[in-house]
Amino acid sequence: MERRNFLRAACTVCAIAPLASIVESCKKQTATGPGANFTIDLSDPGYAALKTTGGSVVKSGVIVVCTGTNTYAALSDSCTHQGCQLNYDKPTNELVCPCHGGTYDLNGKVLGGPPPSNLKTYTVSVSGTVLTVNG
Repeated sequence: MERRNFLRAACTVCAIAPLASIVESCKKQTATGPGANFTIDLSDPGYAALKTTGGSVVKSGVIVVCTGTNTYAALSDSCTHQGCQLNYDKPTNELVCPCHGGTYDLNGKVLGGPPPSNLKTYTVSVSGTVLTVNG
C-alpha cells in the first residue's frame, strides 16, 4: 500500500471513530432517558399546573404529570423512536409524539406507533409542598 493511501485511510478511521461513539451515546440516552434528581416547589406559581389532575410540566428532560391528589407520574419527555419531545394529552391520558404519532401510557409503556421501547420512568415523592424526582 502506498504511503499516501495508508495515511488517507488512517485519517478517515480517526475522523469517523469519535463520531460513531457520539452517535451510539445519543442512541443510548434516547432509549433510556436522562438521569434525574431535582425538586419542584409546588407552591411556586410556575408549577401551578401540577395542582390539578391532568396538569403537567417539563423540567430537565422529564415530564411530570399530576395523576390525582398528591400523586404524580414522571417520565422521560423524549420519544424512544427518534428523540422528539413528547406532549401530554389530557383527554386520552397519554404521552404523544408529534413527529410520528407514537403514544405511551403514564407507566411509560408503548401503546402505538413506531417507538421501539418504553420510556424511562422516575420515582416521585412529595413532602409538604416539595415534589422530588429521582432516577
